[in-house]
Amino acid sequence: MPESFIQQVVEDPLLSNCDLGLRRLYYPLGFPLEVHTNSRKVIEAASEAWGLFSQSFDITPMRLALGVRETHQAEPLPAKSNFFAREHLLVMIVDADNFVMCDFQQAYSFGWITSALASDFATLRYRLLTPVAVMMAGQLALAPLHSALVARNGCGVVLCGDSLAGKSTLAYACARAGWTYVTDDGTFLVRDRPDRYAVGNAHFIRFREDARQLFPELSKWLAVTRPNGKIGMEVPTRDLKIAIAPGANIEHVVFLDRDHAGPGRLRRCPKDH
Repeated sequence: MPESFIQQVVEDPLLSNCDLGLRRLYYPLGFPLEVHTNSRKVIEAASEAWGLFSQSFDITPMRLALGVRETHQAEPLPAKSNFFAREHLLVMIVDADNFVMCDFQQAYSFGWITSALASDFATLRYRLLTPVAVMMAGQLALAPLHSALVARNGCGVVLCGDSLAGKSTLAYACARAGWTYVTDDGTFLVRDRPDRYAVGNAHFIRFREDARQLFPELSKWLAVTRPNGKIGMEVPTRDLKIAIAPGANIEHVVFLDRDHAGPGRLRRCPKDH
């Protein structure tokens, strides 16, 4: 542990004055977010998650102050984080040494993590960085939908369904056929707009391992155990020959149902249902 950090802990046991001098501006889901940290690894992980996004919303930047302590990670991280909220505050606790507190009134979040978590980019993105950005942007302007989103000639279609219903598979199949890909799982309606415009993460698409049987071009990607415990592949869309967009106006909703045998078919769903 660096002597300078030990001295800082002695003089400032709450770490309230720790210098988080590294700063970068990102645009997750199109919203400006300023990251303050003392670790280049946090910057690298944030760049991996959000570096391809461009600004879509002209608002005061949200802020995330994330410090890294050179402490030893003695035990594996718990499988799930704990979330607690009260009024405008929410805390995400991974374990005693890794947490983030969100103040939605100020669009400001801060937390501390270990150097071990900072070095694990995939887990850091999944457990802390992405939830913080999505929740802060959501509180400001969004309404989440558990669905994929694709578009054709400007007409957006959300694909809804339970886990394993095939949302990602069908979204990519549409993109291969000339549709525009917006997101494979997390769609976010922009509130206070009359046109049902929604945004998503168009820069990655996640597949289960068996997707390679349908799409041979995915064979070069290895399936790994992702931070959520599922085995699959996270593929950058820039490596696929598909059109992408940051959002689309939703005109249709499709509910995927794979519980019935037989050929695929499309039927209208009654509004009362």
